[in-house]
Amino acid sequence: MQHRNKLLFLVAAAVVPRVVCGNPLGKVIELLDSLTAKITKEGEEEAKAYAAFVEWCDDAAANTGFAIKAATAKKGKLEATIGEEAGEISAAGTKIEELAGSIATDEADLTSATSVRKKEAADFTASEAELMDVIDTLGRAITVIERETAKNPAAFAQTDTKTITGLVKTLSTIVDAASFSTQDKNKLLGLVQSRQAADEDDDEPGAPAAAAYKSHSGGILDVLEDLKEKAEEQLATLRKAETNAKHNYDMLKQSLEDHIAADTKDMEETKSAKAAAEEAKATAEGELAETVKELANSKSVLETVRSDCMQSAADHEATVKARAEELKVIAEAKKILVETAKGAVDQTYSFLQRHQQLTASHLHTRTDLANVEVLTLI
Repeated sequence: MQHRNKLLFLVAAAVVPRVVCGNPLGKVIELLDSLTAKITKEGEEEAKAYAAFVEWCDDAAANTGFAIKAATAKKGKLEATIGEEAGEISAAGTKIEELAGSIATDEADLTSATSVRKKEAADFTASEAELMDVIDTLGRAITVIERETAKNPAAFAQTDTKTITGLVKTLSTIVDAASFSTQDKNKLLGLVQSRQAADEDDDEPGAPAAAAYKSHSGGILDVLEDLKEKAEEQLATLRKAETNAKHNYDMLKQSLEDHIAADTKDMEETKSAKAAAEEAKATAEGELAETVKELANSKSVLETVRSDCMQSAADHEATVKARAEELKVIAEAKKILVETAKGAVDQTYSFLQRHQQLTASHLHTRTDLANVEVLTLI
């Protein structure tokens, strides 16, 4: 009731200045209608603005929600990428370690095999040189004996080659006659004695020394030729073994070098893949940080939009309610004025005349007078 009276007072204060010039009640009703139209128009304009604002709220919420959805999906994708790249990096690191170990093992094996091969080659060279020297010495001895035998057959027919002592004595006589060097002479005698000792080791224990050398009863030439044949067999066997050993080493070396080359290439490719994975991971981590920041910002914006829109909706609802209350009060005021319109003009002027006389000393302006008239009327 107090709010209603206050509003009516304000309405009256607004319209009184115009009342005194014509029909007071008609002017008041006209101004009330004008005020109603004005309030209604303001309400319509506000409703239109609010509808646009609601549309903006919906669009902002939808767009921000889409941004949040996109950022969330991107975040998940980036996290998956980071996980995959981390796995690739770990696997590449393990593989690089394995390849490095394999390469180191192959290189060690190759170094060891090369060292063994060098020793084998050195041993072969020495043994080959020794056997070739033996064969050469025996060959020259056989040539000398054959030549001397041809010159003096009777002298060699009387030599004793059935015992080791006789054989050595005979051979010594021959090499002296042939002017062999002391070194060749000692070597040749040593070969014969070594051969005899080997034959004696192969015979039964206790057998006579003469029987041990019965296979050489054919003469000194047969002994030397037999020694030369054996030396040549040993040389052939040695060379064959050297050829096989060299072939096996070459095959092993080729295999190890091929394996080392393949592992080295694989390791370089793995290192490149690891570096690429590390770069991709770093890039994804940077994008993830930005995406997380954008996602947080979008959520904050959405929260602000919702809060502002809800507050604006509440404010609009309060404004609509207040405006409806105003229109209701104005409508009630108009109704009261219309119901009391009969005879109102006469009563108004009668009241004004009497009130002017009583309050002339208190009223100083036409506005003060009009306000009093309207309030009295109401």
